[in-house]
Amino acid sequence: MLTTIEEKDQNRLLHKAAQHLCEKLRDALAAKKQVNLAVPGGRNVAKIFQKMQGEDIDWQRVQFFIIDERLVPIDHPDSNFKLLKDNFIDPLARANRIAPDNAHPFILDASSLDRGAKRYEDVLAEHGFRYDIILLSSGEDGHVGALYPDHHSISNKHHGFIVMDDSPKPPPERMTSSLSLMQSAEVALILFVGEAKREAYTKFNDAAFLVADCPAKLVQALKDTTVFTDLN
Repeated sequence: MLTTIEEKDQNRLLHKAAQHLCEKLRDALAAKKQVNLAVPGGRNVAKIFQKMQGEDIDWQRVQFFIIDERLVPIDHPDSNFKLLKDNFIDPLARANRIAPDNAHPFILDASSLDRGAKRYEDVLAEHGFRYDIILLSSGEDGHVGALYPDHHSISNKHHGFIVMDDSPKPPPERMTSSLSLMQSAEVALILFVGEAKREAYTKFNDAAFLVADCPAKLVQALKDTTVFTDLN
């Protein structure tokens, strides 16, 4: 099922996305002991985190994973985990509403060929090796996470985490959840926010384009996907 929510006002749009994500978390927690939520980085995602802080959810039962990450230390300004930690995990931890250990960073291992990907897979395996809910934000070219159109990342058949040193979007060194791992989720929310995303959104809605052409389309295979956009 694919649903689209349109709202010209970006602040209201992101507020609706935060509320919707929390509704999906409540639904999942009603059926499961714990829920695996995978999130990306970005300014709009940070705003969603901030709006989620006041929601009444048993955050102790939510496990957070990072959809994709730049190959930097977790305290680096460019770290997606740092964005999650600063805008969500730390505020809730100070209020004793979440266990900081529920947030799982990708730890860069520069000495390893896989840069720490196998270790991150081991952490995910402790929680079922799948996602329940994913939050994505499309790039201008339709990429999500670090899965790029017409790039080896989107065609990689590995089920887990993959690393690259040739990302089309700087910096070139990145980690990402694979296509099949993202599609392990039952629920997806995806953002197309800002005029720069119009071409990607057009491709997303055009059946002539495949996932290889517009990786954001991967969510169309999921059981429950909601698109949030200001491009109406």
